[in-house]
Amino acid sequence: MKKTRLIGVLLAGVMAVTGVPQIAEPLTVVSSAAAKLAAPANVKAVVSTAGTAVQITWDKVKGADGYRVFVYDSTTKKYNTYKTVVSPKCVVKSLKIGSTLKFQVAAVVKSGSKYTEQAKTFAQSVKLQLPAPTGIKTAATANSVKLSWNKVTNASAYRIYAYNSSTGKYVAYKNVAGTSYTVKNLKVGTYKFKVAALYKSGKTYTAQKQSGVITAKVIDYNKVPAKEHTSGYNYGSTIYPFKHDIEYMKKLNSDFIGWLTIADTPIDQPVVQASNNTFYLEHDFYGRYDYSKIGTTFADYHVPVTSTLRPDNLIIYGHNIRTGVGLAKITNYYPARYGSLNFYLKHPTFKYESAYGGQSNYVVFAGMFVNTEKKHGEVFNYFKFRNFSSESQFYRYFEQVFDRSVFYNPDLDIKYGDKFLTLSTCYYPMGADVDTRFVVFARELRSGEKTVSTANAYTNRSPLYFDYYYKVNGGSWQGRKWSESLMQGYSAWKKKNS
Repeated sequence: MKKTRLIGVLLAGVMAVTGVPQIAEPLTVVSSAAAKLAAPANVKAVVSTAGTAVQITWDKVKGADGYRVFVYDSTTKKYNTYKTVVSPKCVVKSLKIGSTLKFQVAAVVKSGSKYTEQAKTFAQSVKLQLPAPTGIKTAATANSVKLSWNKVTNASAYRIYAYNSSTGKYVAYKNVAGTSYTVKNLKVGTYKFKVAALYKSGKTYTAQKQSGVITAKVIDYNKVPAKEHTSGYNYGSTIYPFKHDIEYMKKLNSDFIGWLTIADTPIDQPVVQASNNTFYLEHDFYGRYDYSKIGTTFADYHVPVTSTLRPDNLIIYGHNIRTGVGLAKITNYYPARYGSLNFYLKHPTFKYESAYGGQSNYVVFAGMFVNTEKKHGEVFNYFKFRNFSSESQFYRYFEQVFDRSVFYNPDLDIKYGDKFLTLSTCYYPMGADVDTRFVVFARELRSGEKTVSTANAYTNRSPLYFDYYYKVNGGSWQGRKWSESLMQGYSAWKKKNS
């Protein structure tokens, strides 16, 4: 004891001599508890596609022997241990859609058979929602937009939201049961939508996560400018003969969209569609320049034909070649050429097989001889009407067609909503200097229709022609003589709009 005190006195003397401040209390050594491991970082929670489970992940903690996940119990208002895991991830299952999962995570250290919890993360939460629909596609026509998407597991229905430019917000537009919907009666412009799944609990539908913005553009197909085009033929200078085999033809030429057949005529041929209405006028199916000007039968380019889109009125053009190639034979529907309706009576229908699936039968209901140049009189631009945005546009177009039709069939009518196919070819009975066309109109046979009678078909003795025709042949138009029953609903529409 004396030695200890002596050493303390000596130390104090040394510190005083060297100018070091004296320590008032003697030094003691304290043994502190080991510091806890840090709480896991970078915690993430992802809801399953079914909306009933959550996968939680985090970064590894150095020195941890495992991890413990705690889930909040709203009844006891405590965080209870859910599971202890070795790897830095855990799936919490059997959750209810619409509920909120609250959780914490801590590393654990093992000593013997006992795990000791380390520092916990702050409370985290995630709402159980169904994911936004995926695989969203749009298909726009002249006045509508079709939206489609993949099915969402556990969705009871779906809600479409439309952008309101006045408020700058997306507002609920339509609830639908299926995975597609067509928004109709749209004007030319750009439209924005979102789609969300709906979950039903009791009688209540709750919207889930919304998709990203879906943009669709409705355009005026009459104002689409022509574009440059390169042939869609895929085999260069190697020439493979074409044949009536849809899959084979699609491989030969990506411009191929269908096959047209009028029985017992040379019209048994492929139909192509380019990005303009000029390329196939002077090029063959193989993309070679055709010095003989035979070209290839093609569809009007303004409404691209795809697996999900086709116009209300598909217009097909073809040259009138003396050998019968192209669409030469459709001029036989003109009674003035042979003095009778025999060709129509024998060929009232034809077939068109789409490259995108399905074969349709069409029945001819009108044909007209028209002028293309104003210097020869009135010009009817029949080729500008590919889609009908309203009943009024439909009736106003076809009343002009019937005014000019060179024959009628009272046993055959058309209606708004029918699909049409129009065949157009050059025809010069008045000389090469008078640029004229013969055009045939046909509608797709409706469900349940197998054929249409032609027994009562007759020639129109006074169709509406153009000035130069009357100048050469005499006569004049005697006014509208056709029966209004040729168009379903026309009389009621006319009365309403008169």
